[in-house]
Amino acid sequence: MTRSIPLRRHLGRIRQRVTGADLEALRTQVAELSGELSTVSAQLIQAGTTEVPEVDVAIISDFRLPGGTTASIAEETRAQSAAGLSTALVHAQSAVTTTATGFSRHIMGVVGLPEVHVVSPRAALHARLVIIRHPFVMETSATELPRLRADRVVLVANHPAVDADGAWQYDVARADAAARNIFGKPAEWAPISPVVRASIAEQSAAAIRMAEQDWVNVFGQELVTTPRAGFVADRPVIGRHSRPQREKWPDTPEAILSAYPDDPQYKVEILGGADIPDQILGRIPQAWSVTPFGAEAPEHFLQRIDFWVYAHHPKWREAFGRAIMEALAAGCLVVLPGYLREIFGDAALYAEPEEIRDVVDQYWQDREGFLEQTRRGQQFAIDHGPGRHVERLRWRGVTP
Repeated sequence: MTRSIPLRRHLGRIRQRVTGADLEALRTQVAELSGELSTVSAQLIQAGTTEVPEVDVAIISDFRLPGGTTASIAEETRAQSAAGLSTALVHAQSAVTTTATGFSRHIMGVVGLPEVHVVSPRAALHARLVIIRHPFVMETSATELPRLRADRVVLVANHPAVDADGAWQYDVARADAAARNIFGKPAEWAPISPVVRASIAEQSAAAIRMAEQDWVNVFGQELVTTPRAGFVADRPVIGRHSRPQREKWPDTPEAILSAYPDDPQYKVEILGGADIPDQILGRIPQAWSVTPFGAEAPEHFLQRIDFWVYAHHPKWREAFGRAIMEALAAGCLVVLPGYLREIFGDAALYAEPEEIRDVVDQYWQDREGFLEQTRRGQQFAIDHGPGRHVERLRWRGVTP
């Protein structure tokens, strides 16, 4: 408990400054303190460990994020640990989420792995490679990293810089400048897909250093897949899992019900809650079975799904889609918006909401075609195993 005493004193000093203090400076200090509390909480799980002066890889991000960002960090951390590489997880409190404190379950699931260390952003640390996850974290973080030194810096762009409506999701130039100011050297930008790469180009950020190859999402362990032998029920089971956010759903009743029909000829399984479609439709369709976000492991949920269908808001651009990868690995037949063909190729099928039911019906009547398509999807997932991540680290000078 003694580690929390300086934090309490720091909080007391902040409270004393409320009257007459510069509001922005106060917010920055509170954010930094919240980040330190999250770090200390995670470090308590590693009771008895000592500070590490040097690691192979330091990963910097806002570990409060509940979805794909921290899931991808966890998978890469697993791959690094299995390869004998040391990893420092450095939390950077930012404006990317409003969650007060506490790391995501994905991060907490890897803090006990061999050679994985939760490190304070104020600690003295040398990393052969620093990986920054999410440009908006770098752009808006209140966290200072005064004693973190890096031989090389990669800024992984795991979210489009510009959405489908033309709105900027982060400022590429500002994020790049923030990384340069901290580490004293330019970061190598590594988009996770062609979708993200093209969106960065829309900001005309010509001065940044862009990686030649995309930093695709991977699985941290070698996949052992079970090929599908047939359908899971006596009628098509359509499913999806995602965070419960508005952009993850179509914006009209017609599009929602085209993709996820309220029809007794189909069964619809939703993992991630249905508050958004409930608001749009004014009801939860009777044919739907809804499970809240985080209430079931995706790998278990996906065994009940034949057709994994992803339809989303027209202003949203999916960067890559860890949920898509999970569905492919599970052997679901995956149906996606057409622009994602550039990422997933023949591993998935592509349709607009009004076309989805025809695709489902076609493959429901063609069992062999269904099984062949699911095998292609599983092979795509297998090809994105931990070796792919270890290899790109090797390209950047990091080897066990």
